[in-house]
Amino acid sequence: MNNELSIFHKILFLELRPWSIKGLSDAKFIELTHQVKKEFYSFQPLYHVVFPKPLTERRKYYHALIDNEAIRYLNEFHNEMPAALNDEEKKYLVFNVLNNVLIPKLKKNSAIIEEYQYFYINLVGPSKSTSNNNLGDNSYALQFLKYQLIRIYLEIQDSYQGSIEEDILSEADIHQLYFSESAPEKSFIQESPKIKTQGPELKLTKNLPSNPFNPRKGDFRPEKKGILSFKTMIKNHDRFLRFEEELFDHGLINENYDFSDRHTQKQELAAIYQTLIKKGYFQKRDFQKREDIKHIEIRKFLDYRYNADLDKQFRSWGNDPDGLANYVQNRYWLDKLPTC
Repeated sequence: MNNELSIFHKILFLELRPWSIKGLSDAKFIELTHQVKKEFYSFQPLYHVVFPKPLTERRKYYHALIDNEAIRYLNEFHNEMPAALNDEEKKYLVFNVLNNVLIPKLKKNSAIIEEYQYFYINLVGPSKSTSNNNLGDNSYALQFLKYQLIRIYLEIQDSYQGSIEEDILSEADIHQLYFSESAPEKSFIQESPKIKTQGPELKLTKNLPSNPFNPRKGDFRPEKKGILSFKTMIKNHDRFLRFEEELFDHGLINENYDFSDRHTQKQELAAIYQTLIKKGYFQKRDFQKREDIKHIEIRKFLDYRYNADLDKQFRSWGNDPDGLANYVQNRYWLDKLPTC
């Protein structure tokens, strides 16, 4: 698979940079547009980009380049996923495209827009010749590329959520993270209408766990002396339940919330306990008793919840903060857990 989005790469870094193409006539851009290979979907997309019509020949050329590259890339990615040998390979493929292909291009796209002032407002009205050369047309190319990059990210993320271990991002999240802006009130990325695919349609199936996991909010084991309640302990209930889905997905607990206790997993789960404390998942104070909540109480609460006994491993990590930091850093999903 050409997994680098080569046309996008050339637009951002190499010979297709809009501001570097000067002196070409409309006739030449018409010729170049006719040379762009037309791509057709082999699957039903979730989203499409509804963008202002390109009115100049330069805009038509970049619109064709970007639109067809997006279709080509998604076709190839969706065809590659079913060939993955196992769930771990699927996770790698999704992680790689989101983090190593798309995010660097989102960042570069944002940097170019800022450097050359290629803002959306420049699309209104005819293209003006400036020191940046064709400000309106170049802004069109970079803005259309921006929304196609965001759309591809959302398309892959939302198609394969079962293969994603990091936070799910919304369009607004992407705008804020990589463009330091709010998403437009009316999104250019909209639900795709039903399309006619070329050839047999590729049916996308989400890789859901064979044994669905149902997060349990609150206490579900019998009340036990010395074990604080879920309500007393947990700061953000919804975020904690999303974390527990991660525990299940990584094979640390089963559908009954029992610790799996396979090789080295005691060490791993104890490190997770310490990480949750550092990331602020637990209340600092028992407001009913008017007492501070101690780390040992958190460990006992989690041990009881997951039917585990990690006292020794928990204390060991507590005495080795540097070792814990290195251990967590090498486990991407754990390192990237959101703070509360």
